[in-house]
Amino acid sequence: HIWRNPALAKYKYMLWIDSDGFSTRPWDRDPMAYLINNDLVLFAAKYGGLGGTFGRDEEDHKRIFKSFNTTICEAYEEEGVPHVVSKLGGKECFDKKIKNVHGYFHLTNLDFYRSDMVVNWAKNWIGDCYLCRNFDDQAAVTVPALVLAPERMWAMEAHNFSLGVFHNCEMDNKKAGGFIQLWRKGHKESNITIDFPEARANCEIKAGS
Repeated sequence: HIWRNPALAKYKYMLWIDSDGFSTRPWDRDPMAYLINNDLVLFAAKYGGLGGTFGRDEEDHKRIFKSFNTTICEAYEEEGVPHVVSKLGGKECFDKKIKNVHGYFHLTNLDFYRSDMVVNWAKNWIGDCYLCRNFDDQAAVTVPALVLAPERMWAMEAHNFSLGVFHNCEMDNKKAGGFIQLWRKGHKESNITIDFPEARANCEIKAGS
């Protein structure tokens, strides 16, 4: 499990960006400083959206219950509340679908995620299904924060972070077209352009559309 990988042992925090995620401009705000200053365990680009859901069947909830002796009945964002709101329960909630964070870009407190309880959760979640997407990384990150520390789980979108991170034809979770077209000349429909001169002459993009 990545959180206890020896390569990360000396670090307390991790910034994760998928291999098909791209930064398109220098950041005017520091998400890592925001995570640290607010003592967060998870600071994700977005809650919900393309992150999908878990709880698609009882097996998901059984694995959560086995790990924490409770499961998640409801989780949502509420206006004026800085964190994701989570409500816990028992077997009566085994039919509930719960949103994941959109995991392509997120920051984590590794002390939290490599704690014994959370690592035990990861083992229960993945089980014998190595590299399966059924029990995916987004839920692996989302669930322990919702169960153990929802007040320390925030979404960048709700805190007005607009960092210009591109993923799956979206920029900051808004449609932006194909990346090569965007990189070369902008995307007229969304009025989005790339403003990253420090990278333009150094980062050649050869894949994508």
